Amino acid sequence: MTQAQSVSVADRTMSLAHAIAARHAIKPDFDKADALVDVGLSSLDLVNLMVAVEAEFDIMIPPASLTPKNFYSIETIARMVESVRGLNA
Repeated sequence: MTQAQSVSVADRTMSLAHAIAARHAIKPDFDKADALVDVGLSSLDLVNLMVAVEAEFDIMIPPASLTPKNFYSIETIARMVESVRGLNA
């Protein structure tokens, strides 16, 4: 996966997170490395983000990848998506 594709995954994931944050009037002004729970996303928001990521990238996240570590930040989600996409290639 090229750096440009990596940025694209992270940017698309950031857009999804911003949309979820906006539903709760959370100011979606955060960086890709910020902990999503620290910016105000709840556990239910993270589940919604997981579902949105699966739909956005047309993937099914394997149960072994559904860990708090993988959903810590936009960066960790992007790496996990790239890994899952690599497994499906």
